[in-house]
Amino acid sequence: MLKKPIYFIIIIFTASINAGNDQYVLLVSMDGFRADYLEIIDTPNFDKMAKNGVQSEGLKPIFISKTFPNHYSIATGMYAESHGLIANSFFASDLDKHYSIHDRESVENGDFYGGEPIWVTAERQGVKTASYFWVGTEAAVAGVHLSISKRYDQKVPFDDRIDSVMTWFSLPMSHRPRLIMLYFHEPDWTGHEYGPSSAETVDQIQRMDGIMGTIMEKAEKLSIADKLNVLVVSDHGMTELNQEHIIDLSAYTDFSDVTMAGAGPTVFLSSDSRKRLTTVYNDLQQLPNAQVYWKRDIPKRWHYRDHERIPEVLIVAEEGWTLMPMGHGPEMPKGDHGYDNELTSMQAIFVADGPAFKSGYSRKVFENIHIYPLLAHILGLEPYAEIDGDLDVVKDLLVD
Repeated sequence: MLKKPIYFIIIIFTASINAGNDQYVLLVSMDGFRADYLEIIDTPNFDKMAKNGVQSEGLKPIFISKTFPNHYSIATGMYAESHGLIANSFFASDLDKHYSIHDRESVENGDFYGGEPIWVTAERQGVKTASYFWVGTEAAVAGVHLSISKRYDQKVPFDDRIDSVMTWFSLPMSHRPRLIMLYFHEPDWTGHEYGPSSAETVDQIQRMDGIMGTIMEKAEKLSIADKLNVLVVSDHGMTELNQEHIIDLSAYTDFSDVTMAGAGPTVFLSSDSRKRLTTVYNDLQQLPNAQVYWKRDIPKRWHYRDHERIPEVLIVAEEGWTLMPMGHGPEMPKGDHGYDNELTSMQAIFVADGPAFKSGYSRKVFENIHIYPLLAHILGLEPYAEIDGDLDVVKDLLVD
């Protein structure tokens, strides 16, 4: 009679071992934080963090170098053609629905999100997760919700977000998340409005350095401080826009019966008539300061071909040039992103500190798709099998 209960207890114990280890992770995103900001602007808290931990010369975003695709790539370890979040706004032909970062219904619809984000991997393996604003965390992806999440509200003060995170890390063990994701919309907003070289952006970067100092100071007081790994990333960089470098697409062809989507660095074209689309494509070959691609000809290095949501024609402007119509309101921004992800101006930051990482170590740029397997390794999780990322690319960051 005793064999069955003993066997049941053994199974539960084994499952808890497989659920991970005793490490914790705080993944912080500062939107639009360009890699070289840390070199040209005084950021003592980031410097201290890098001295104690690890840093890369940059973090390479996926194409297109926009906010939603890249945050989701960081979370899934996948390129856009693999996870399907191809832009901030797009038409999903497989769902016959539109997705937009400004549309609450679509943002909370898990059908738009492919792959397996790290919080789903963790929750499925018995590791609790939490998010204070991260792309995809407001939806049930693959039917899985985080243990704790917040509906996006940009008005929430940064200090309030930090305090909530520290409270979550102080919960009783049975309710405490071991992975928390925290998002700030700066310095992206300031970079758009004033440009990356502006005094306003410099001030905002120094403010974010202060935010980082607050995070580390409060984290040191946690009971789990010696087990906490803090990783700071951004989704993309930012480049200056020349207010005169505008490409009016309508001056080169007739867009009748052609659907246009996007603006600024990239524009997508589609049509029910292949003949009509071919005519427009041919007309646009004369475009200055931009490249026009059939979907099949999009450069392989962008990993931006093999998903049905990607339209048939893609136009990509050269750095600093803007494709019309603009998608940023009546006034043209002074800074933007979304360009070729090889550009130095599109590179993001990566700085990390904690027991899993080496001390005072710096390395070359790596792609953000490798963060997912890094997180999975630190938390002792079995990673999703279909990721594009590879732990071997970034294992040099880890202690031996």
